[in-house]
Parts: sequence; structure tokens; C-alpha cells
Amino acid sequence: MEYEMKVKDLDEGTNYPVDVLAGMTGLGFDTIRRLEREGKFSFSNNRDGQQTVNGKAFLDWAKSVGNKIEVEKTDYTH
Repeated sequence: MEYEMKVKDLDEGTNYPVDVLAGMTGLGFDTIRRLEREGKFSFSNNRDGQQTVNGKAFLDWAKSVGNKIEVEKTDYTH
């Protein structure tokens, strides 16, 4: 399933903790970690030891794929 990432609120000058980036883009933690392993962007650690993603690096990658990514379709049933 193709998913259009939410990127309009991201800033090039900010390093985003993975959980914040996930919340702002709608991507899951596993997807963000997979993209990092694939070399789309890299993690760094902030002063608190949190893994962060540079906003510019993420936005450059997102723009290169038209802000769209193939994700697994998930059906939530109760």
C-alpha cells in the first residue's frame, strides 16, 4: 500500500527523536528503523542518548521519493 508521508511540519534545522518523527510523519518505528538500515538517512544520538534523525536528511530523502513510501497494509479489527 502506498502511503503519503506528512512532512509539512518538519523543519530542516531540527533533529527529531524517532518517536517524534514517527508521530509527525505517520510512519511506524519499525519503518523508520528499516529506512535507516537501508541508508536512506542516519541516526545520531542527542545529549539524552535518544536516537534522532536530522530533519534536512529526512526531508531530502522524502522529497526524492515524492513523499510517498510503500508500507504494509494493516487491518485493525476488534
